Amino acid sequence: MFSVGFTVLWHYARDVRALQFFALSYFLGACAFVGDFLRPLMSPVVEIYATSPFYISMALFFCGATFLFYRGRAPWKALWLTGAAMLALVSWYRFGKDDIVARTVVMHAGVFAMMVYTAFSLHRDMTRRIDRVLQAIIVMSAIQLVCRGAFIVFFEGPSLTQANYPNSVLALLVHFSVSIVALALAFSLFVIFSMEIVTRLTRTSETDPLTGVLNRRGFDSRIAALYEGPSVEGHCHAVVMADIDHFKSVNDRHGHDAGDAILSRFARILQGAARDSDFVVRWGGEEFMIVITNSDVAGGRLYAETVRAVFESQRHERLGGDSVTASFGIAEWRQGQKISEVGRLADLALYRAKREGRNRVCIHRSGVHEHGDEWAVA
Repeated sequence: MFSVGFTVLWHYARDVRALQFFALSYFLGACAFVGDFLRPLMSPVVEIYATSPFYISMALFFCGATFLFYRGRAPWKALWLTGAAMLALVSWYRFGKDDIVARTVVMHAGVFAMMVYTAFSLHRDMTRRIDRVLQAIIVMSAIQLVCRGAFIVFFEGPSLTQANYPNSVLALLVHFSVSIVALALAFSLFVIFSMEIVTRLTRTSETDPLTGVLNRRGFDSRIAALYEGPSVEGHCHAVVMADIDHFKSVNDRHGHDAGDAILSRFARILQGAARDSDFVVRWGGEEFMIVITNSDVAGGRLYAETVRAVFESQRHERLGGDSVTASFGIAEWRQGQKISEVGRLADLALYRAKREGRNRVCIHRSGVHEHGDEWAVA
């Protein structure tokens, strides 16, 4: 059931490779359980390899999948070496020196090492509350392995044999504890991956597919967060309207594919120059709005001039090596103002930049526009 569940999640998030390995881990765990219940029907040689390799592989792929999810890569070599060493020792304590207690301790110690290594190696990567819950469950799972190992050595060890193991308290304890751990880990992982998928769907619905910046829906949600933020006397933001110059002629002369490439590059430059707290919105066509948070028009102008200079310096292969320019208008958004009004003022400054020759930055402030060192009445 858990294996199928992770496979279904992977169907909706195919780029999350970790889901495949979690599905494989739980499938191997199911195989191990089947082998455990069928022990009485197997020969002593077969039963070892019908259970132990599956339990080892289950732990190996679970830890590897956790690394893949949080870090994008897994220490497969170390995990495989640990698994191979466990299987070699289990084989020795079956065919070299037949000792069921030693075999069980080897299995517990090996899985304990994998899980503790995973939990503590990823400590800095597991930052959200739900991640901490998963980490705590992994650690507690490792601890119960130690407790179970102690129980084997001190209580079950003297009377445990190959023949009576299937009906022993140890077998019952193993099945019960593995089931509880599997359930707790699966529940946490389903919550984490469900949150991840919802976040992706939300991001997709709020992002312009061509440029990767926010669309109007994303803009509305970000603006709502700013409105709901703490009010501070004199608090302000800078609103920048940016528009690519002569964009229609680019489409007419070079085609819409070239125009899309120019739009995407311009959006990347806008996004790259912005801070994490700022946001870039595709306002319509070739026009973008950028909100520079906690900044005045001077900060907005510095941002716009930086983008203008970088964009002008670009040479575009699809345009035969020609460059393209952009114009910018800036207005200050003070506490109590509506964003629609501030956007209109930034648009007025943008239109002035277009009228004055394009490839420039104009500022609207208190009824006047500034361009360079020149001031003119709006």
